[in-house]
Formats: sequence, structure tokens, C-alpha cells
Amino acid sequence: MPNIVDIKNLKKFYDNGETKALNGINLKIEKGEFVSIIGPSGSGKSTLLNMIGALDTPDSGSIIVDGIDLNNSKENLSKFRSQKIGFIFQLHNLIPNLNVLENVQIPLIGKNIRVNKKKEKKAIELLKNVGLEDKIYQNPTKMSGGQRQRVAIARALVNEPSIIIADEPTGALDTKTSQKIMKLLKQLHQERNVTLIVVTHDPTVANQADRIITVRDGQIVNISEDSPIEDSEKEKNTEVNIDFVDYVNNNSYDINNPKRIMLKMNDKNMGLNIISLTSSQIKTARLNEEKGIGTFQENIVHMGAYSFKGEQIPLELVQTKLPAGIVDKISDKIIKYSLYGE
Repeated sequence: MPNIVDIKNLKKFYDNGETKALNGINLKIEKGEFVSIIGPSGSGKSTLLNMIGALDTPDSGSIIVDGIDLNNSKENLSKFRSQKIGFIFQLHNLIPNLNVLENVQIPLIGKNIRVNKKKEKKAIELLKNVGLEDKIYQNPTKMSGGQRQRVAIARALVNEPSIIIADEPTGALDTKTSQKIMKLLKQLHQERNVTLIVVTHDPTVANQADRIITVRDGQIVNISEDSPIEDSEKEKNTEVNIDFVDYVNNNSYDINNPKRIMLKMNDKNMGLNIISLTSSQIKTARLNEEKGIGTFQENIVHMGAYSFKGEQIPLELVQTKLPAGIVDKISDKIIKYSLYGE
């Protein structure tokens, strides 16, 4: 398959060069591929996504997307974005004073600020495809988070883009809704052979991709075509500091047969697979504590700790089966990883 994204030695600095958002990225993505990009907060994931979507320009290096040299000042990047890229954001970015159909039609609006019947029909058809045929004229502020994200997906597809770029598309959704959104994205990806690039903190999302690209400190530190679970299994014989007993046995939780497991986080062997949480998730953990839903530490562990199979550890399990001291240790690791990448 031909490469739809070809990036060589891409660099992007901020704060007069002090912050190296991207520091020599080399990456090729094939047409029709599903790629996930992971890494701690501030590692450069979103900056890389913005470069591919022509929302930002590099300081040096080359980036060619769908045959277009994004460094060429003669290229019409606005036209490129509207014709080649479909954007999906964590918080939907829908316009609240427009109804669902009008939001989906936004990328279709040309110089005349009008949408013809043919294009309107296409927008309605997409809304049917994402299961919102009965919400066409509804205001998005009256819809659930999952419904708003489906509107955003329809909007991203309306111009038949070559690439869909999704920045934390499930980050603001509950587990069940996240699964539905990812199932929909994968279905549309396969049916339309559109290239899907997803930035995520969620291992259950990342593991569904053809390849997982790990970014840290503005550089790609790992590209995996195998499940990170399998990679971790291979390292069971290495010397590590295991301070956590996971109550996961194969595919199910088995509290009577606890099993020590080793997982890899950020190229460091640890006794637990954890993910970086966003500031809003950490805030939610505190709010849940105030509502009487677990302690702050328990909520952090519940949101950020995962089994080999990518299954989230239930809050009930954290509360009833893990010693408080262990919960505090894991919570500290998750927060440090989220804030400092440590």
C-alpha cells in the first residue's frame, strides 16, 4: 500500500526553542491504515496530529500528506484541510446555536455560504449511518456526549476525506459509550478505506489499531504492530520491581487465585499497566470522592489501572480487594505519570 503520510525529521519548538514539542519525528502511515498514537501528557502527540492535519506548521523537516507537501507555502492548506482531512475532537467542537444537520454541513459550505440539496442529502445520509436520523433538527446541547460525538463523526466524513484525525475521541465518554464510538469508527474506517489516526490515553482504544506509535519528549520511542500485552509477556523473565498483585487471571477476575503480572509502561518495567490521565479526569476523581463514590485514590486507580487484556479494574475490586497502602502507591504512580511522565 502507498504511504498517505510521510514525515522526515520533523521538528517543532515553542517558547523560543526551549520547549521541543517535536524533536525529529520520522513516520510513514499507509493509506487505509488505522494507527493509534500514545504517550504521556505533553509528549507531543497532539502537536504531531496538528501537523498531519495542517493545523500547525513545522520549524524544520518535511511532511507530505496525501501527496501534498505541507511545507510548500504555495499550497492552499485551507483547501487541503477541507478536502482531505476529517477532524474529530474530544469535546466535539459543535456549534451550539446550530442544529445537528447544520453542524454536519459546515465543511460543505463554500464561498456562497449555501448548501445545495445534493450535499444536504449526503449529510442526512451520514447522520442515518451513525444512528441519528431522528435527531437531525435537534440542538446538540440537548444531546448526550455519545450522540454529540456521533454528530462530530458524521461531520468529519461529510467531505469524504482521505484521513480521519481523532484527538481523544472517547476521552470524555464512559466505557460503554466509548466502545460504541470505536465500533462505529472502525466500521466506517473499513467500509470507506479511510486512514484513521487516533491519539488516545486509553489502552483499550490503542490496542484496536493496526499499529501503536508511542511518543515521548517529542520523539517516537516505539512502533508496535503487536499487542503491547504480548510484548509485556515476553519480558516476564527480566528483573523488575513488582509491588502489585493483580487479581486478573487470564480473561476474568479471579480473587481466589491472584496472579503476579508484569507490564511495560513508558519503557520502564513495572508491576502494573497504567495510563496517563487528563487534568479533567483527575478533577472528576476528586468530585466523585465528594459525592461519596470511592476515595480520590481509589477513583484514580479505577480510571488509570488496567489488566493485561486492557480491561479496566472495577472500582468495587479496588475498594474491596486491594490494601489501602497499595492503592495509595498505584495512585501516586498514575498521578506522577500523568503530570510528569515519570
